[in-house]
Formats: sequence, structure tokens, C-alpha cells
Amino acid sequence: MSQSVALKCLDKYGFPLAGLTAAEQAVRTEAAARETKLLDKWSRQTISWHPLSNTPPPSKLKALARDGIPLSLRPALWYQLSGAAALKHTEPAEYYTSLASLGKLSDQDGPELSLDLFRTFSTHPLVSSYKALETVRRIVTAFGRRNQSVSYSQNVNFVVAFLLVVMGLAKEEEVFWVLTALLERRLPATSVVEGSSGLNVEQRMFDVLVERKHPRLIEVFDRLECSLGGLTGEWFSRMFTTALPAETTARVWDCVMVEGPKVLFRAALSLIKMNEPALLNTCHSVQVSRILKWRVARSYQADVLLKIGFKSIGTLKTDMLHQLRIAQQAALSVEVAAHKKRLEDILCTNAAARTPKAARKSDNPLAAALGQCKGQSLPLPINGIASSKLTTILESPIEMWGEDY
Repeated sequence: MSQSVALKCLDKYGFPLAGLTAAEQAVRTEAAARETKLLDKWSRQTISWHPLSNTPPPSKLKALARDGIPLSLRPALWYQLSGAAALKHTEPAEYYTSLASLGKLSDQDGPELSLDLFRTFSTHPLVSSYKALETVRRIVTAFGRRNQSVSYSQNVNFVVAFLLVVMGLAKEEEVFWVLTALLERRLPATSVVEGSSGLNVEQRMFDVLVERKHPRLIEVFDRLECSLGGLTGEWFSRMFTTALPAETTARVWDCVMVEGPKVLFRAALSLIKMNEPALLNTCHSVQVSRILKWRVARSYQADVLLKIGFKSIGTLKTDMLHQLRIAQQAALSVEVAAHKKRLEDILCTNAAARTPKAARKSDNPLAAALGQCKGQSLPLPINGIASSKLTTILESPIEMWGEDY
């Protein structure tokens, strides 16, 4: 049967499920039936592994996580497996409370956070409530206070909100520590906390991996002038929370808690592999977008996704990913510096050309400013770019400049 099930329903975490086909409903029913077996397996498991140590997780623990953590045990096991429980014991008892009570973030980040809160799972009945929004605000603020060198990113809101959905509003402090363990220990230097620069690095890494494992797809993307990064960026920056169904996202996160960031790449490569036949037959970039958004959003078969990711992708070692990240960070830095220098030269040349000869004396304030324009706001608009915007442009990654620049 391929007809849609008429009854609208919610998934286990309260997200709406509209237009499920009979096949999709059967997949979810089968997954629910496995909960009893999983609960029995995990109940008999004694976890002796220390998540914050350099010791790799036992093979049996990895296999259990890949099979999935039962709904009822997930909050407690995420808290333990992520290293959050161990991390909490390194700080004073009232540590979170003191951070959360310090007030809003900086004058620059505070208003942005307030606006972004209403865009975070805005249709979810729990997350969209005033109580939940204030909880997200406190956790994000506390994390920002703890990591003052990290700029605020809307992506953190989605991670926090999803943790609250899975673990419950009553587990506010535990959610803070799971977030901290994830972004400080499990997922270092990724796009969730590094914003656009981190996303560029992760996306470049993913592009390299796709080219190695699916070279024919890269040819299709090049022919269609289609940017893979524009379609898959949120997979990494929001850890699949806005791309995959919530229940499937939770299964991916089960593995992330144990095995770290390589799981995100395995899941992403699995989605590409699952949709490769359809992608190879596309004739337009719009079709690519529809496939990678619509089909991914209906990936209810978490078992299939993870089986392909861990069994059919091939070797994806942590050390290899680490070296690839270093290489892409270096390449991005060189590229951004070159483009930044080129833009500075163009802007300074154009500004000088528009300045009357009489004003080009060394004692003229405008001439002096133009001669020192690097990293500063110019006193006049240049080529339609307001002076207040120039510094932002010069400091932004090249992907963010846009066609106008």
C-alpha cells in the first residue's frame, strides 16, 4: 500500500507526523516493538567505560548504542555516556546555578538570542512554551558564560531544545552538562560552536569524503552547478535536528554519545548513499534540493540508515578525520586571507579613484583613512557599501560575501 495514513499523529517526542504512508507507519510500529528487547539488553549492561578518558569505548558498548537506546533509559544514559556526569563533578555543586543567574549574554548576542528562541522548533508544543524558551535561554546563557571565547550561534539553541525534548524540562542542569560535554569534549572544533568558519571546515571535509566515496555524484553536482554545502550544512551545524525525523536523530545521537563526531559523517554519507540512484538521475539543481530535503526528512528507517553508515561506507577512522580537519582548516585560512586581501585592494583602489585629486593629500583625513583602510570602517560609502558594513565584510568568510561583493 502506498496510500497515506489519514490520521495525523505525533512521534515519541511530540513532533507532528503528517501524511505518513502505510509503509512508513509500519516501520515506526516495528521500531516501537523493539523497545522491550532493547530495554532488556541495556538493563543487563554494566558500563565501566570512562567517557572522558582516552580509552576507546568497548566494542560491546558501541554495538549496543548502534542498536539504539530505549526511550525510557535515554536521558540517564546520555547523561552518563556523553561524559556529562563526570564533567559535572569537576565543578562546585552550585556551578550551573551561578552561571545561569549571571543575566543575559553580551549586548551584541543578547537580542539575537531573544529573536532566535522563537525560531527554535516553533511548532513543537513543549519547546514553544514560555517555560521552555526561558529554560533554553538559561542553558545557552550559562554555556556562553562558561565559554566566553565562543561566539553565540543559533545552532546551539537547536541542540539545547532537542536535549530538553528528549531529557525533559525537569532535567535542566543535566541538559546543560550534556551540552557542555558534547560541545567541549565529544565534538570539538565543529560548526555547532564555531559558527560559519566551523561549518565551512566541516562542509569541506564532507565534500572531500563524498568525492572519495561517490565520485560520480560530484560530477553531477558540478554539471548542475549545485553546492552540496548549501543543502547539507545544517546536518552538521544542527546535528541533524532540523533535517531528520526526531526519532531517527535520537538514534544518531545515541552513537555520537559513544563514538563522537565521526558518527555525523557516517550518517551524512549514509544519506548520500541511500539517495545516490535518485541523485544520479537528476537534471536540475532543484531536484537535488528536493531529494536531499524531502527524502531525508522522511528517513524513518533509522536501522537502515545506521547499518549503511557503519557497514557500507568503509573505513572512517578518527585520526584520518582529525588530519583532514587540520588540512581543511589550513586551506580555508589561506583562501579567506587571499580573498580578503583582494577585496581590500579593490575597495581601496575604487575609493582612491572616486576621491578628487585635491583631497588626496597626506594631511587630508579621508586620504589618511583610505591609506589605512585595512580592518577599519571607512568614513564614506564605497561602491554602495556602507562604511559600517565594510569591516563585517572584510572579517567574514568568503562564502558569506554574496554576489554583490
